[in-house]
Amino acid sequence: MISVRSHAKGEDTYKWYWDTPLFISKHSPTRLYVAANKVFRSDDRGNTWQVISEDLSTGTDRNTWPVMGKYWSADAVAKDVSTSQYGLIVSLEESPVKENLIYAGTDDGLIQVTGDAKAWSKAGKFPGVPEYTFVADILASQFDENVVFAAFDNIKRDDFKPYLLKSSDKGKTWVSIASNLPENGTVHSIVQDHVNPDLLFVGTEFGVYFSIDGGGQWTALKSGLPTISVRDMVIQKRENDLVLATFGRGFYIIGRLHPAADCQ
Repeated sequence: MISVRSHAKGEDTYKWYWDTPLFISKHSPTRLYVAANKVFRSDDRGNTWQVISEDLSTGTDRNTWPVMGKYWSADAVAKDVSTSQYGLIVSLEESPVKENLIYAGTDDGLIQVTGDAKAWSKAGKFPGVPEYTFVADILASQFDENVVFAAFDNIKRDDFKPYLLKSSDKGKTWVSIASNLPENGTVHSIVQDHVNPDLLFVGTEFGVYFSIDGGGQWTALKSGLPTISVRDMVIQKRENDLVLATFGRGFYIIGRLHPAADCQ
């Protein structure tokens, strides 16, 4: 059992998301990263941990916002009971090219970046993305340490637009690559092919789309896949398979990816 707890005197309890980001570094098989409202690192397979960031959220109290046109007291029925906590890191990614280049995305709309696993800074503005939008996924390029992708999910505000961005300068500036993605198809996840850097796949609220030109144009990927929310994806490199995790319909595997790159 791996345990990460707050032991410092006077320190607030850490806040954790339901789907806590956790991964093994591609630069060391004994190094783990996990995130609550702060980022933690272990270099001994989880036996000991060190805090490598401050609270990376905006620090906003969501109870200061009106809901259904009014402010609710703490004793309102089911208030903050059936929801996750707020001000959390929900996406965490280390560059597979550059060690210690880490991106952390929060549920209140920030992406924070560090190049040394010590000092963090906020990424630049996200064009077209509403403030406080949930950072659904972050993907650092396998080919270029400067390139990173980000998907944003604003469903909780009844906004189903596909917010999908790319940065070519480690998060300082961003451009949209949503292009012709359906206007009501929130993007939940993104992966990049391990052979062709321009072959991208995105999991949306209503299925999977792929692009052979780095996001310039998107095409629906059918292959027997139902119209379902695709929340996570990964490429199994040895078999060249795309593995999909859906919301409510199980796992799907789409094999032999590279012929898709030849489609016109």
